Amino acid sequence: MTARRAVRRTLGLVAALAAALLLGGGPASAQNANLVVQVSTEPPGLDLTASPASAIAGVVFYNVQEALIKVDRQGKLVPWLAERWYTTDSKNYTFFLRKGVRFHNGREMKAADVKYVIDRAVNPETKHPYRVQYEAIQDVIVKDDYTISVTLKSPDAMFLWTVARQGSVIYPKEAVDTLKTQPVGTGPFTVADWVRGDRIVLAKNRDYWVKGLPHLDRVTYRFIPDPNSALAALKSGDVDVSGFGLGPESVDELKKDPRFQVILGDTTNDVTLSLNNTKKPYTDRKVRLAITHAINKDEVLKGAMFGYGKVLGSNVDPLNPFFIDVSKRVPYDPAKAKKLLAEAGYPNGFDAVIKVAPQYYYTVRSAEVLVNQFAKVGIRAKIEQIEWGQWLSQVWKDANYDMSIIGHAEAWDIGNFANPNYYFRWDNPEFRRLFKESEITVDDKKRREIYVKMQCMLADEAPAVWLYMHPRLVVAKKGVTGIWKDLPVPSLDLSEVAWQRER
Repeated sequence: MTARRAVRRTLGLVAALAAALLLGGGPASAQNANLVVQVSTEPPGLDLTASPASAIAGVVFYNVQEALIKVDRQGKLVPWLAERWYTTDSKNYTFFLRKGVRFHNGREMKAADVKYVIDRAVNPETKHPYRVQYEAIQDVIVKDDYTISVTLKSPDAMFLWTVARQGSVIYPKEAVDTLKTQPVGTGPFTVADWVRGDRIVLAKNRDYWVKGLPHLDRVTYRFIPDPNSALAALKSGDVDVSGFGLGPESVDELKKDPRFQVILGDTTNDVTLSLNNTKKPYTDRKVRLAITHAINKDEVLKGAMFGYGKVLGSNVDPLNPFFIDVSKRVPYDPAKAKKLLAEAGYPNGFDAVIKVAPQYYYTVRSAEVLVNQFAKVGIRAKIEQIEWGQWLSQVWKDANYDMSIIGHAEAWDIGNFANPNYYFRWDNPEFRRLFKESEITVDDKKRREIYVKMQCMLADEAPAVWLYMHPRLVVAKKGVTGIWKDLPVPSLDLSEVAWQRER
């Protein structure tokens, strides 16, 4: 979840199901065109313009609402509601909309709708969760019903990514007041039912603009937060796909079951030990580095995820083209941790509380490993488990915490650390300067050089500790096709998912 620019990262986390693969077996038969998907977290609402929660994106993004540009299975930008665009100076963009695309209410999508969405995102009064991403926009002009131009105040290297993200979905003005419970968009499904605490049901949009899609008639999201209950639901046949909250030990077990297929991949979800940089002793860089040196990340990954995933050294994930491995830059070294603590004035260590939300099982497991590791260097940590709503209020909103653990699922979210108001509360002018430079550098080679500097700086300054990339762990019944291996965006795109046709 996020605050301002940072907001993007959605902490909500853990892997999601997927987007489109070419279907090997053909579309579902009439009697088997329904799919039940287990998710661990019920969305707090369904409005992507009100909250960055990944639980919302998992249901709505690409399924119910879409953007001008889409991130494909390789993490590349591809034309979507805009069939093409061009710019000559990375400052003035013209988008050409597809004709004949209709909202779920039956009205055709026009350039005026796109202008309304962008203007609303820019307007600070709407409190759009990603508003900082739109600050470079100077003007939006409708040229005709299917052509719109956007002028930026200055070049923005992330502008097309902003247009492609979940906060930029296109919806009709007349439906803005019902987005929280009944989002209207152009996607392959509509929201048919929401039984609070139990399920959300999506129904096929038979007027979807992509011919032949979707293959499924009905999708039911079941909210099952407990990993053991999720496993039982899979085995009993009550659930067809599980990817949110299924424990890695269950994945190990189901690998051997011929009834299921296991999909392992990468995500943009970096599991982070957050530190409150405005609260002592975390204001001291030496203390933050001591905490990092005290952590054996390989052991954390093994204890929390059975070894699935990848150890991280910054919040830039392996799916990012500018990723470099800085995970060994501040290595596991308990002796060095003790020395730094003594130099910082804490020769006997200190007390700390790690706040976690137990609905995300990996947060508790990771914290349990860390408590034991911290004890070896004199940090007396205890775990406080709080509900997700409390986490959002206490940690993310008010920064009332010492340490916390959560996964940040949003791609390209290094800007979180350039925002001193984000819940890390890290205020570093040099990092902010680098980030600002990266945002206006459109040359990929030069931009990569800046990203390398930022990743090294994050590791050296340790405003947080990046533990590991949460792996993509999806288990599906045999016969389910169209599930992506990797998850470059926090979306559960079901548009091309189908049951393999029996031969």
